[in-house]
Amino acid sequence: MARRSYDQYCGLARALDVLGERWTLLIVRNLLLGPQRYSELIRGLPGITTNLLAKRLQEMEGEGILERTGAAGDGGSAYRLTELGKSLEPAIHALGRWGWRRMAKPTLKDRRSIEWLLVALRRRYRGGTTLSASIEADGAPYHIVLRDTRAEIGRGTVPAADVTLRGKGTDLARLFLEGDVPSGVEVDGGARQLRALIDAFSRGDAA
Repeated sequence: MARRSYDQYCGLARALDVLGERWTLLIVRNLLLGPQRYSELIRGLPGITTNLLAKRLQEMEGEGILERTGAAGDGGSAYRLTELGKSLEPAIHALGRWGWRRMAKPTLKDRRSIEWLLVALRRRYRGGTTLSASIEADGAPYHIVLRDTRAEIGRGTVPAADVTLRGKGTDLARLFLEGDVPSGVEVDGGARQLRALIDAFSRGDAA
């Protein structure tokens, strides 16, 4: 069945023709941290069905937003954003900022993820910091590399990190959202480097 179109000669309408389907932008959000296998995507998108994820991935691949690669962890096939897909990052951040202003306090039904927060941190970087950090959240490795005007945040480790954090994803999220170190977070590195990492990001909003 052909996908529906607004049939309008308008850039916004064309963007919504491609991106307006349910789950599409959330798949982009999750891939901003790096490639993921199908099984990882399904775990990171609670509520999506396997058939719908397969359909969305096929559509997005057809539009040139993502591509399949064999370069993920155990050598299996994975999905990664193309340059066209990566160019959606500013739009993702703008929508996240807009949506955050309309959010109330989380309820018991609201799912939260350290990965979603890490994507939000990329837009909340204040700039002016040079520092690298390794983060192990719920056993999964992530990295933050800060330069003057750029924050590189993604999956995987970084060598010779200035500070290393380990703990539950919920505790690590609190560290960045509230600015204090929860008791369940292990820290390797100096107090000055840790404070520089925390203060490198604004705490006014999150995805």
